[in-house]
Amino acid sequence: MRRWAWAAAVVLGAAVFVAVVIWVYLSTAEVGDAPEPSASEPADTTAPPRPDGAFPLTVLYVYDGDTIQARMQQPDDVVTTSNPIRIRLIGIDTPEGTPTPECWADEARTHLAELLPEGSTVWAAPDRDTWDDYDRRLFNLWTVDGAFVSLELVIAGDAEAIRVWPNVAHYDLLVDAQARAEASGSGRWGACG
Repeated sequence: MRRWAWAAAVVLGAAVFVAVVIWVYLSTAEVGDAPEPSASEPADTTAPPRPDGAFPLTVLYVYDGDTIQARMQQPDDVVTTSNPIRIRLIGIDTPEGTPTPECWADEARTHLAELLPEGSTVWAAPDRDTWDDYDRRLFNLWTVDGAFVSLELVIAGDAEAIRVWPNVAHYDLLVDAQARAEASGSGRWGACG
């Protein structure tokens, strides 16, 4: 019988200890403490500023909503050539224009061409990897006035956010912007079923 009494005392003691810990925690919490943001609340969609190490290129051609051709204005240690290079924007995917155009492909290409008209300067910065499997350069791009191009395309509903490791520095920002675009029916989210 003593073993049962001892076990009951241990269990009762543990329960009292847990109750005291909970009481202390609740009594020290200040009234009006801000609740943790819920998962359904969107995060801030402030565009990241152009990094100090970004370099200028001249836009030569817009292939589709997420790929351009550009030329370095001054070759550097990241891009060592002044030959035209094909650049794939990091973190987004837009509808394909070829071989069979997908819904919203033309609109996505048109918007990118408006952001980066031929002959304009675009600022580029790498994330981690700078090449993809198709010999395209992988960069984040900013317009001359500081707009983060990938974010602009996602907000407009022209692009969806994608995560391709290890280039994920702005993935959370882009996913949140996509959720807002989908919720409001922007671009492809309202036009393509």
